[in-house]
Amino acid sequence: MAERNKIYFEIILLLYFAFLTTTFISCKNKITAQAEDNAKFIASNGLISTGKFVSPKNPSKLTFIMLHGLGSSKEEWFTFADKLAAKGYGYFAYDLRGHNESIKDKAGNIISYKSFFNIGPDSEWELMIRDLDYAIKYLRRKGIKKENIGIMGASLGANIALIYASKHEFIKKIVLLSPGLQYAGLYTANAMKNYNNRKILIAASPKDQYPYESSVYLADIAKKQKDDIEFLSESGSKYGVHGVQMFDGKFDNKIIDWVEK
Repeated sequence: MAERNKIYFEIILLLYFAFLTTTFISCKNKITAQAEDNAKFIASNGLISTGKFVSPKNPSKLTFIMLHGLGSSKEEWFTFADKLAAKGYGYFAYDLRGHNESIKDKAGNIISYKSFFNIGPDSEWELMIRDLDYAIKYLRRKGIKKENIGIMGASLGANIALIYASKHEFIKKIVLLSPGLQYAGLYTANAMKNYNNRKILIAASPKDQYPYESSVYLADIAKKQKDDIEFLSESGSKYGVHGVQMFDGKFDNKIIDWVEK
């Protein structure tokens, strides 16, 4: 009798540990539905970066990092981002270094884009590209697989998005609003040549001359390389509109439709 009880106990113990193991693996691979209005991560050189994170309702859908333009902030993306989130996608919009709430490092030093005088390697502008590594690490800690991360950028943010994605092939889909061939020493032509057969949407307004001409040039490079390129021309405004200013309810729906393809 004692021997039989011992066997029963061992069987129950094995089943219990099997249950714990299965539960642990399930939890580890699961994205917990969450939103953080004050999401923070430590970026290059100890910068404390601040953003808003909304997890995808559907874990198979992408989470997009959203990068704003010069002198702007993460908030410029929120209206569009919430429309995208309603379709089940996630997003992480954060303030670029030296902007809005991303202006202080761990030592308490204040950093402003208005004092970013140098361009080129190791400049603060180049660090904006490297900061994406830390933003992606933040998303990975939230359970987002790196192959389920896309990037959207407006103006300066578009250049940052393209340059970063050109060096990281796990980024399979990017959206560029009003990119330039060069903003703040961040050049995009070679980055486009290195993007290599992944999905990309470029949008610009014809009356916003420099970004539009830059966008046409970049789109031509993509087409020659047979990239999966979509080019949208915003033509409804009387004057040139730039970056997220192109969102008018209809234009942003076109971008969401492309994302869902």
